[in-house]
Amino acid sequence: MPTKGKSAEKKVKKNIRKTNLTKLYNNMNKMSQDAVDSEIIKKFKVLIDSAEEDLQKIMIDELISDPMASDTSIFPEGLQPYVKHFIFMKKRIKNSQKA
Repeated sequence: MPTKGKSAEKKVKKNIRKTNLTKLYNNMNKMSQDAVDSEIIKKFKVLIDSAEEDLQKIMIDELISDPMASDTSIFPEGLQPYVKHFIFMKKRIKNSQKA
């Protein structure tokens, strides 16, 4: 009886759903206004697909609900630029609503 090889094990690991990171990605995608946003979001999607594991739900929920009060240093270093861009996008929308 053949045993499962390493490729089968890798497939299982690769198919782990990263629902919390995907939630952040979807929020960013909805707020996208220009080509710069689109490129950053595209790179973020590649990072999500290659990430080994998801972030904690509470971290993403707090970021989405109150981005201005979020501490970006709690996020992994590789995700910090995307978290900061999300906060920037929220500020931009808030400022455009005032005008």
